[in-house]
Amino acid sequence: MRLGTFLLPSAAASPADFRKGYAGANPNYYQRALFENSEIIKQIDDLGFDFVAFSEHHFHLEGLEMSNNPILLGAWAAGITKRLRIGQMATVLPSRNPILVAEDLAMLDHFSGGRMFAGFARGYQSRHVMTVGQKNNAFATYATDPDYAAHDKVNRELFEESYEIIRGLWENREFAFQGEHWSVPPEGISWQHPGTQSMAPSTVSPDGTLRKIGIAPNTLQDPASIELMVPFTLSPNTIRWAAQQAAWPIIFSPIKEIVDSCLDAYHEEALKRDPSIKRGENVGHFREIVVAETDEEAFAVGSDALGFIWPEWHDFFGFNEALRYPGEEGPIPNNYRSMVDRGYSLTGSVDTVARKLEKVIEDFDTDLLVLWQGIGPAPIDKMLKSNELLVDKVLPKLGISLEQFKPTLRPEFETSLWTETPPVR
Repeated sequence: MRLGTFLLPSAAASPADFRKGYAGANPNYYQRALFENSEIIKQIDDLGFDFVAFSEHHFHLEGLEMSNNPILLGAWAAGITKRLRIGQMATVLPSRNPILVAEDLAMLDHFSGGRMFAGFARGYQSRHVMTVGQKNNAFATYATDPDYAAHDKVNRELFEESYEIIRGLWENREFAFQGEHWSVPPEGISWQHPGTQSMAPSTVSPDGTLRKIGIAPNTLQDPASIELMVPFTLSPNTIRWAAQQAAWPIIFSPIKEIVDSCLDAYHEEALKRDPSIKRGENVGHFREIVVAETDEEAFAVGSDALGFIWPEWHDFFGFNEALRYPGEEGPIPNNYRSMVDRGYSLTGSVDTVARKLEKVIEDFDTDLLVLWQGIGPAPIDKMLKSNELLVDKVLPKLGISLEQFKPTLRPEFETSLWTETPPVR
């Protein structure tokens, strides 16, 4: 199995400190958060986790999601790790400039020695998407929007165009694109530089008009091998799009009937691309795992981790709908007990978590699990101990060993990595 860790991160403050307000504006909490998240990141690097990933949400004065730039956080994480892959869950494409995203991820790929993976999302927080993405005329996509159909259409157009531009720039030395929202490059740019005419002549026309652009550096990995993750989704359209792109959708719900419908949708579409793909293959699952000496201790730790973050912040965005049983009516209780009892949070002693994890594997035949770790309000020593017990005690009970994705570098790469012996000139 591969294990990934999702970190927001949150401010390193107690629940009582959060409730005083403006925890995100307190520099002490952010410095503590960097320290505590770095301890987790270095630990999971040593334990053999596959990756760490960060989210993109802006303006979080509340402090619960201080993660405005997942690519920059990835560059930070790359500098304190050796093997761990670095990704995003996710970069919100409709509000971003896709050319800059392609460049930034290519740079992260080089900084990390080919450990980058890409995670792209459409964006559900209106405060962020519609402020940062105003020049794109971007809209957030969320189910309770009264103009959902129109706004979702624009959001999806921006997302898919951005993805096509990013892929095109990675896969081609020189690239041009004309879409509904983006022109790469725009028409009529005069570029008569003699250096370009000499050293990159096919990017300009004979009259000196810019025809194409290319990013430099481009990715270190072979673009065809760069993994794409699409978190955290239950949308049939998004799942089918992921299947078309050979991307990994990260399924949000723990409810078997819901997950089965997602697996069926992905498999049906993926068979058109790969007739040999098995049901459940190339699909990840999103969970929290908290392990302690006893069930009671684990519940107490989890209550101060995701059990605080989710009910205080994420229920507003409809996250509890991922916990709804088919046919169930009325509000889902917005508390940690619901998250545990309905199977999202695999919380308990070694034996309890082993039993719960075994059921997840039996039900969904998963080989990729992404763990949401509620670092910040939770006690860091307990979270470190939980990861240690998971890898040293729980996984061996189930006969599970951890695997890591091996990157494939571009075929023309023939020197050493910058972190190794000095590259040959």
